[in-house]
Amino acid sequence: MNREEQDIIAEAAAWHAASNRDDMDWDGFTLWLEADPRHRSAYDEVALSDALLDEHRDAVRPASPAANDDEEDAAVAAVPSVRRGGRWKLWSGLAVAASLAGLLVLPMFRADEAMIYQTQSASRSIAFDDGSTIMLAPHSRLEVGSGQREIALNGGAWFDIRHDPERALTITVGGARISDIGTRFDVQDAAGRLRVAVAEGTVRVSADALARPVDLAAGRGLTLDPQSGTALIGAVAAEDAGAWRSGRLSYDSVPLTLVAADIARYSGVKVVVAPPLRDRRFSGTLIVGNGETALRDLSQLMGIGLAGGDGAYRLVARSR
Repeated sequence: MNREEQDIIAEAAAWHAASNRDDMDWDGFTLWLEADPRHRSAYDEVALSDALLDEHRDAVRPASPAANDDEEDAAVAAVPSVRRGGRWKLWSGLAVAASLAGLLVLPMFRADEAMIYQTQSASRSIAFDDGSTIMLAPHSRLEVGSGQREIALNGGAWFDIRHDPERALTITVGGARISDIGTRFDVQDAAGRLRVAVAEGTVRVSADALARPVDLAAGRGLTLDPQSGTALIGAVAAEDAGAWRSGRLSYDSVPLTLVAADIARYSGVKVVVAPPLRDRRFSGTLIVGNGETALRDLSQLMGIGLAGGDGAYRLVARSR
């Protein structure tokens, strides 16, 4: 790990320690995250280190704050908004990050090791050595093979891949293989169907269910049902590709089962679609954040019923 990478980890540790304080500079934190793709990845790894250490706290001997005041002051200086009050809490956060940074953060910067990433209720940004990034959607799993050439995805992700003529990137997902030559595109695998939407560049989709590979250029999308062997190709607005990153889901004649699966993934609620409604199609935009609100908007727009509550819902036909 070089000096620059060490500095990024130290900054991530300082921001993480400051995040529990009332005087946290959230605007400054956002600017720091957006300044370099490695910042978010470093922060995610530090947060994971903190969670793991907290889980195994009894097995870890805490550092002595009194013996490391100089180190704490240096870390505090990395985040101007962090004040000296509550020094023990800040030190605790920094010690947590430092104790596991070498184990968990270092692989983030290396291409010669396989890495597995898995999300729960929140998305996660993953940075490649060449500056390419992947935003892994909630409730998804991503495995990056050695050399960062082979990727296995289960769930959803946004890919921002830099062109590299010496590297052929292949993504295996939903019974298909996606080959990329340097693009920005979204992939969603849910309810037994694969969706690919390209915002920039070109990707090639291959699958046993397809008679031949399909090349998708910017502004085009593919929906593939591997079981039935059917594929639909259509136009996709650039602003709609990967719109889930900003809390928005847009559809153009999409089966209700896929819409329900997306709402479940991005809001954490459980949604069941009654059999008579599963082939109905929806066109429109939903704002996701609160799953119940999105489902109520969907039911009103489609003229269908919504039953259930407390995080478990069912879309049903309205009784006449």
